[in-house]
Amino acid sequence: MIRTLTSIVLSIFLCTTSMAATTAGDDDDFGPWDIVESTDTACSVQPAVRLSGGTFTDSILGEPAVDAETICRFVSRYNADFHIGIAEAYLRIGRIYGIRGDVALCQAIVETGWFRFADGTSVTPDQNNYCGLGVTKRGRKGHSFKSVEEGVTAQLQHLYAYATRTPLPKGETMIDPRFEMVSRGCATTWHDLNGRWAANDRYGTQILDVYRRLLETANESVTAAE
Repeated sequence: MIRTLTSIVLSIFLCTTSMAATTAGDDDDFGPWDIVESTDTACSVQPAVRLSGGTFTDSILGEPAVDAETICRFVSRYNADFHIGIAEAYLRIGRIYGIRGDVALCQAIVETGWFRFADGTSVTPDQNNYCGLGVTKRGRKGHSFKSVEEGVTAQLQHLYAYATRTPLPKGETMIDPRFEMVSRGCATTWHDLNGRWAANDRYGTQILDVYRRLLETANESVTAAE
């Protein structure tokens, strides 16, 4: 019995030590901001679209479940200046890499404070850095990208590095400057990013909390249209 308990304790210790060794504190550890909802919206008004897959899963890889118009309405509750083109970029580039672009956008919400870049975010709007790439400590500005497309691609490539060991999709150019710093395939789920992407043991949990709210908004829209 004592030998069994000793083995269990040793296994837990080794697992914890291994996780600590792979935790690079890749980016910052900001949580989602509690911003008062806005009654204005920069989104085009579109009919509600039924979810292509309403099941809540934790995998980083996969198809998105929410369309760009619904994402835009959701973010615009907290930031009336949010542009639908950002949501479209996440979904379009996400499909290239096989990454769930709707959840990746929720990660950006956590990092940028609903794309307002306020209240202590390390990055600024002109950087097109939506996930804190290169923000390895407080006060460090991080990397900058030329466009929304580049910024979104860099984020999704970084997620790709975590989620799979597969080479980049054919024809894709490496944009993520920290891709090689990741232990490939070490995090296949959003919860696996806890303490890895950021020095925050609830990082993936925060992302999925935002995503649950997005799914609620999507389901409300579908219900209202029926």
